[in-house]
Amino acid sequence: MSTSEYISNNYQKLYQAAKNITKGHDLTDDLFQHCIEVILTDKNQEKILVMAETNQLHYYFVSILIRNYNSSTSRFHYQYRKPIENFTDKDVYSMDIEQDDYDHSLEPKIEFIEENIKDLSFYDKKMLEYYYYDGMSYQQISD
Repeated sequence: MSTSEYISNNYQKLYQAAKNITKGHDLTDDLFQHCIEVILTDKNQEKILVMAETNQLHYYFVSILIRNYNSSTSRFHYQYRKPIENFTDKDVYSMDIEQDDYDHSLEPKIEFIEENIKDLSFYDKKMLEYYYYDGMSYQQISD
């Protein structure tokens, strides 16, 4: 049995393990696909095949899921979790804005937003664009 066949045959069981580890978090699919990629690109495919034949591959996959989800040094962390943490670490409510010469009309607000969203991830930028430029409510964006 090849690694791909093992994954196909046990897809639901492996995915359920990812859901259990992330407790249904939005990153479940990303974590699952990342760990599938780790298994498929492992340089020692002979080891993977032996584990699949002896019914040990599921445990190995779960250990990869746990390590990648909980580690702050894993590739998964830097690719998927770190951008979110970088955004939440910034306290946008405590940004210093000079109140004396700040014009509260629409144009300066747009300039301010455009200037400060440069460091955001693609997803966060799109959410701001929908909210501010398109005037969509959070419920409309969610729908």
